Amino acid sequence: MAMMREQRDQDMRQRMEALEFERRRVEELAYSLSQQANIQWRKAIEGLVALPAALTVGAAASTLYLVGANYRQHAQEAGLSVPKTPVIFSKPPTSLVANGQSIELPPVSQEMDYEGELAVVIGRRARRVAKEDAVRCVCGYTIVNDVTARDLQWVELGKNRIVDWFSSKSLDATTPVGPWIVSASAAGDPHRLHLTTKLNGETMQNSDTSLMVFSVWDLIEYASARVTLNPGDMISTGTPYGVGGFRKIFLKKGDHLSVEIEGIGKLENGVENS
Repeated sequence: MAMMREQRDQDMRQRMEALEFERRRVEELAYSLSQQANIQWRKAIEGLVALPAALTVGAAASTLYLVGANYRQHAQEAGLSVPKTPVIFSKPPTSLVANGQSIELPPVSQEMDYEGELAVVIGRRARRVAKEDAVRCVCGYTIVNDVTARDLQWVELGKNRIVDWFSSKSLDATTPVGPWIVSASAAGDPHRLHLTTKLNGETMQNSDTSLMVFSVWDLIEYASARVTLNPGDMISTGTPYGVGGFRKIFLKKGDHLSVEIEGIGKLENGVENS
């Protein structure tokens, strides 16, 4: 009997030590992100919550990746075909603003447009990850408003034209992220979430993440085959039908934008001149 009690006590101590070890790993990750990431990025994810315990430590400065034309109806409203593979680009940390901060309209554009999106947050280093294993790399989910300069989006090259990602997508203080990160377990299936974008209280986008062309797992597989994804990196999964630019509705000083995703929260921002 004494030996049984001793063994039970030893097992309990081991479990407690394991829990303490996992707790320290989460704290170390949060500290690593806060110390290494750009200050603009830290502001954008200041509501970080509910990190799972399996996260790795040692994140480098985080990167926001975004996906173009990942909803069929949005591609159609833009006059584009649905791509055969994901179209991925990135934004610098200087483009980001937090929930509640103002989107700054730059002097170089007169046609700034909203794009409400679900973003997946990477929780562990991911390199050449198979689609079937992608879920293990996810920390959680948040919201991105991929505000875009429509009048800077295209460059004519003779008979062809290409997207100017830099000029149209990377402008200072134009991309809200937040209001927090919801853990993967709390968010549930990321492909069954309702998304709405409102401009001054009027619903502009009313859709569902089930309509994505490429799933979250597809995007992680595709991206990680080309670059190493680090803890804290985000992939914004594209916007659905209903952006303003193709209806000649552009942002102006005094506007109020909200992007709400079921189970994630609501990202709200005013609009000011830069």
